[in-house]
Parts: sequence; structure tokens; C-alpha cells
Amino acid sequence: MNFCSRTSIDAQEPCAGTGVRAQAYVFLPVPKKVWHHYEMNLHWASQAELDAVRAARQAGVVTRLYNPPSDANEDAPILVHARGDPAGDFLQPVLAMFGRRWRVDVVGRPRLAICTHGTRDRCCAKFGFAAYQAARKLYESGVSAFEPIESSHLGGDRFAATGIFFPSGSMYAHLDAVDLGALCNAEAGGQLDPQQYRGRVFDPPIAQVVRAGLARAGLVNDASAPLGLVAHGPLEMEASIGGGRYRVELKLADLEFYGSCSALAATTPSQGRRRVFVQAEQLDG
Repeated sequence: MNFCSRTSIDAQEPCAGTGVRAQAYVFLPVPKKVWHHYEMNLHWASQAELDAVRAARQAGVVTRLYNPPSDANEDAPILVHARGDPAGDFLQPVLAMFGRRWRVDVVGRPRLAICTHGTRDRCCAKFGFAAYQAARKLYESGVSAFEPIESSHLGGDRFAATGIFFPSGSMYAHLDAVDLGALCNAEAGGQLDPQQYRGRVFDPPIAQVVRAGLARAGLVNDASAPLGLVAHGPLEMEASIGGGRYRVELKLADLEFYGSCSALAATTPSQGRRRVFVQAEQLDG
């Protein structure tokens, strides 16, 4: 059996710049048995609630489901992770709607959301769940500070096992194929691992590419520090982060990939073009 995520690994597809951007992520405690192929469905939600989810997305809020622990019963909360104020006005409509059903947790404790949405793509079932189990063992043994949650579709089947570390917002591909313990330690220390880094979900795509590139070049490794960019052309940037300034060179890469296992089975690849990191140099100090 072929898997789109293994094809992506074999092709060494660049991941940086594919983090699914949002101002905030909201995770609703809905049992996995009712996720089905599309998690936002009438098996668990009213039409008004689904309309609220769509409106929230337009305001920059990504709403996903997480599988509540079996011992949580009705006490599992809505989990909120935001770039800025978790009580911001842009969040209030969706939280007010779902706050009628569940309490809201805006504390933003360290968490690792891993897509295990197996009815969406078999890669998420096989590799996502394996990564979740590994993350659970690391957390329960005290090796990792990040409590793992089983999330519905996070975006990019071919990147399974996909996960997002909070509060940094670092999104990674192929978590089952990395040293997860070392990655958890890096994120706990405020750093990222550029190996399978998709990007900080609170940054725009070009900033995700630059943040990963600076770490890969060994110049600055910071998972969440503010990153300023000034374009000197479509493929040349000046980046400011942590008090330093850097000239960054990018290039355009033409890509061919299979977006899902069904696309791989049908031999229907997708075409794309993405800016990728080439090199960087420090401009001061």
C-alpha cells in the first residue's frame, strides 16, 4: 500500500512556508467517532454553530476538533491558542457560540496538537496516531512538557504525521519520522527544528520560510520571536529578529506532489511553485 506522506518524504519536498496561518486556533472537545470525513458536520453541531465556524475562519480563527479524554466526560474544555490576546474581539463570536456547551480554557498551556483524522486520509490514521501515542508516552513520562491532543484535520495530508506545538505555533510535518523527544526539548527551549518545519502558524508564509532558513543556516533559532521583513525584490529579503539584521536570499522551486492518498492512488499529482531558502548573511555585529 502506498502512502502520500511517504511519497512526500521520498521526494524531499520542502515544508517551510506551509504552516496553516491563523490569528488563533480553537479546539472543540468533540468525540472522534462523529468526525467523519468532514469534521464540521451536523452529526454533532447545529447549523448555527457551523455558520459560526465559517464566520470565525473569515476573521482569522481556525476551528478544529479534538478527541476528549475518555475520563473527561462533560468537563473537557474548549482549548484556545492565540497569537495575541485570547480574549480579543475577533474570538468572541465563536467562543460565545460554543461557550454555551463547554467551558473555555484560554490559559494556553503547552500542547502538541497532532492530526489523527483517519477518516480524512489513511496517512493520518497510520502515522498521525503513531506520533500521538509516542507524544503521549513522552508527556506521561515527564520527558515532554507538551500535552498531546488528537486533532481533526490540520491541513496537508501528505505531511502526516502533522502537528502544531503551542504556544509557539510551530507546525511540523512527518512527526513520526523525527526524534520527537529532541524536538519537544527544542520547542520547550524556545527553538525550532528546521528539518520538518512547516512554519509558525501565526506568521505569513514568507516569514515561515525565512524563520526556518535562519535556523537552518545557524544564524538565529527562535520559534516565536517577532520577525520583521523588508522586501528588496521577490526573492531577496532583509530580516530583523532578536536585535539582528540579516540579508536572506530565496529562490522559486517548481513542485509536483500528491496531495492525498486518493490522489496518489489515482496518479493525479498537483503542481505548485514555492519560495524556498537559499542562504543568509548577518548585516550587523
